[in-house]
Amino acid sequence: MDGLRKWLTFSKGERIGIITILVCILALVLACLLHKPVVSLDQASLHNLDSLLAMRQAALDEQRLRSSASLQEVSELQPFPFNPNTMTEEEGKRMGLTDRQIRNIINYREKGGKFYSKNDLAKLYTISEEDFAQLKPYIVLPEVSRKDYTKSKTETKEYQKVKKEKLPPSSLFVVDLNKVDSATLVELPQIGTYTAARIIAYRESLGGFLEKEQLLEVKGMNQAHYDAVQAYINIGEVSVRKIDVNRADFKALVSHPYLNYNQVKRIFNQREKRGMIKDWEQLKTLIGEKDSVNPLLEHYVKF
Repeated sequence: MDGLRKWLTFSKGERIGIITILVCILALVLACLLHKPVVSLDQASLHNLDSLLAMRQAALDEQRLRSSASLQEVSELQPFPFNPNTMTEEEGKRMGLTDRQIRNIINYREKGGKFYSKNDLAKLYTISEEDFAQLKPYIVLPEVSRKDYTKSKTETKEYQKVKKEKLPPSSLFVVDLNKVDSATLVELPQIGTYTAARIIAYRESLGGFLEKEQLLEVKGMNQAHYDAVQAYINIGEVSVRKIDVNRADFKALVSHPYLNYNQVKRIFNQREKRGMIKDWEQLKTLIGEKDSVNPLLEHYVKF
């Protein structure tokens, strides 16, 4: 008992120390209880941070959309028939090519490069697969091998010499209008790259030429052009592609140069409501009710 009392008895100095420690502990407890929690501040900061991040993401998304739209606008080409071996900077810009693409093509030529076939254009690093797919149908140049190009170039010089010296037509070969390609057509008087491409396209939609005078129906051809070139062309064996008016679909019929939309509608109404068209006379009467009929159409249809 005396031992326990000894342990629980403190001196004056010890009592002061214990009281001081208790006061400090109490002060810390009160400070913790009275201090404003920082949780709400942290939550507000996090909320503001989330808002800033959301605004940042929205700005990035908008910038990405604008960049995508800008790239899409740049890549929208408007090609027309052209020869990459002679294409000018102005022609390239009219088609929608970038300055970098135009310069790449011109530099390639200036360094001795030659486009022997359409696929050679796709080898340029500035021409993407998408751009080439749009340009390819409009490329006009001879599909010759590199081995044959020297001969082709020599012949071209001979043709230019004949035209320059104004020799009689017999000095130039005469081409079959139904077999000639665009590369040969451009060697003839008054036939440029665009006109040659239009002649080939018109021949395809027409189904073949029956007579030379049909060249006047091609866009860009006038009487002066025809008079200059007619001595160098002929129609060989006539073998036009005929279209079946009773079985062809609407698109095939309306694509023919000698049929318009209203005439094709009358043909389809006849087929659906009254039966098949029997012969040319019935067809001519049917489509000629309100429109004139080209008499040459008779040679391009079958029943």
